[in-house]
Amino acid sequence: MKKAEKAIEIAEKITELYETNRLLEYKPYEYQVRFHQAKDMSGKLARQRLLMAANKTGKTFCGACELAYHLTGKYPDWWNGARFSRPITAWAAGNTTANTRDIVQTELLGEAGDESEFGKGAIPKEYIVGTPVRMPGVPNAFQSLNIKHVSGRNSKLIFKSYEQGKMQWMGKAVDVTWLDEEPPQAIYSQALR
Repeated sequence: MKKAEKAIEIAEKITELYETNRLLEYKPYEYQVRFHQAKDMSGKLARQRLLMAANKTGKTFCGACELAYHLTGKYPDWWNGARFSRPITAWAAGNTTANTRDIVQTELLGEAGDESEFGKGAIPKEYIVGTPVRMPGVPNAFQSLNIKHVSGRNSKLIFKSYEQGKMQWMGKAVDVTWLDEEPPQAIYSQALR
């Protein structure tokens, strides 16, 4: 009986490791690799990129994984895209605050509103520092949180939505902006700064 209990305990720990570190399961398709490594006309890594594909083909998880790599500084061996050796400030956004919560936040952190799912997104649970700041007025939505970077300092992740309007996107310099859906031109122009 003791061996069976030990085997179950080990299996549960392995399951938890994979559930709380989904980056381990990300094996990009060729089109996703081309997206991560896209270059501009001069051959330098592209400053802005677009991943356009059919529904349910892994676009959002691809974006979540790339953002998790940049926030943590923990890049896979195959990675030939842009790298940050220091902590970053990043924005992650969708068209509405509810969609940002239900799609972007869920892909990065786990199912919104279910405490047992927190830490089961693309960002490894062990890298989430402290308690996320809640978004006022939107149940289970986060406004920001800190992510441990391999440098020993913390990156900052801020959730935004296009419905917040252009004024909420002005004046802040960020290292990475992930726009999960096509934004209005006014938001897009601010995200490029």
